[in-house]
Amino acid sequence: MPETTSGPVVAAIMPTYNHAAFVGEAIDSVLAQTFDAWELIVVDDGSTDETLDVVRRREDPRIRVIARDHGGLPGLGTAYRAALESSTAPYVAILEGDDTWPPDKLARQVADFDDPEVVFSYGAGWLFDEFGCRYGRVEPPFPEATRTNRPTGSIVSDLLRNNAILSPTVVLRRSALQAIGGFWQPDGVPYLDHPTWLLLAGQGAFAYHSSIVGSWRRHPAQWTTSIVGAGSAAPEAAYVNLVVERASGKTPGAPGLPPGRTLLRAHTERAMLNRWRLALLSAGPADVLRSFTQLLRSGRPRLMGLALVGLALRCAGSDLEWLQVRRHRVAWPSRRHMRRHRRTGEAAAR
Repeated sequence: MPETTSGPVVAAIMPTYNHAAFVGEAIDSVLAQTFDAWELIVVDDGSTDETLDVVRRREDPRIRVIARDHGGLPGLGTAYRAALESSTAPYVAILEGDDTWPPDKLARQVADFDDPEVVFSYGAGWLFDEFGCRYGRVEPPFPEATRTNRPTGSIVSDLLRNNAILSPTVVLRRSALQAIGGFWQPDGVPYLDHPTWLLLAGQGAFAYHSSIVGSWRRHPAQWTTSIVGAGSAAPEAAYVNLVVERASGKTPGAPGLPPGRTLLRAHTERAMLNRWRLALLSAGPADVLRSFTQLLRSGRPRLMGLALVGLALRCAGSDLEWLQVRRHRVAWPSRRHMRRHRRTGEAAAR
C-alpha cells in the first residue's frame, strides 16, 4: 500500500442513535471482514435505548466507543470530526449503525488506493428494510466516463444533480479528506455525505465497484426519512452555489457546469417528489392531498404527470417505488413489499 501505518489501516466511523435493533448486525458485518487491519469507532449520540449495551457486548479491542450528549442532525458533523480526530488510520470508511457491509468490502476497496491518484472508492449497494429483507439495488447512474472522476472534477456535474452514492459503500483517503477540511456539514444542512463527496471530487480520482460493497437500511425511524417528512425546502440551497464556484474556479454557470439556479430548481423538484413518494407510502388522505396539490400547482408537466400517476397507483394499492427499484435508484420499501414482509419480520422478532 502507498500509505503505511503501525496501527489500523482503516478507521470505520459508525455514528449511531437508538439503533439497538440494528447496531449488532452492523458491528458483526465489520467483525466478519476478511481484511482485519481496521478499527471501529462507534459514536453514540446519546441513545436512550440499549444501543450502547449492544455495542459493548461485542468485545473486540479494535472497537472503541465515543459516547456524546444527543446533538441530533445538526451535530452530525461534530460527531464525525470527533471520530476522525481520534484515529490516524490512512483510510476512512463509513458505516452508520443501521447499515451493513459484505465480508470482502475492505479487502476489495483498500486495494484501490494502491493507485496514488485515487482518493475515493465507492460502488453498488443493496437496499434493505427494517426486517433485514432486501428490496432493491442502487447503481449510481453516472455515465461510465465520469464514474471514476477522471479527469479530476468530471463527476461534479452529475453528482450535483443526483446524490446516488450510498455512504456504506464508501472508503476515503484520509489525506484527501483532511485537504478539504474534513467532513463538511454546511450550516442548516442535516447531512454531510453529499457536500463532502462534492468537495472530494476536486481532490483526485474515484474508484468504482459494480459489485455490492455496502447495504443501506431504510426504515421509518431513520434520519433520512425524517428529513423528507419534515417538508422543508431542499437543503442543497445552502451549498450548491458554493460547490459550483469551487469546482469551476469561476462564477456559477462556468462552462461544463450547470448554473447554480438550475441545480437548485432541480433539487427543489426532487424534494417535492420525495415528499410525494413518502406520502404515497405512509401518509393519511389529508397529507396525500396536500402533496398532490403542491405538485399540480407547480405548473411543471413532469411533476404534474408523476402526481397523477402516483395517485392512480395508490388507488390501485401500489406506489412509485417499484419504478425507483427498476431504475436502480434509491427507493423506500414499497407498499407491496411491506405487506409481504411485515408479518414475517414481526413474527421473527417475537
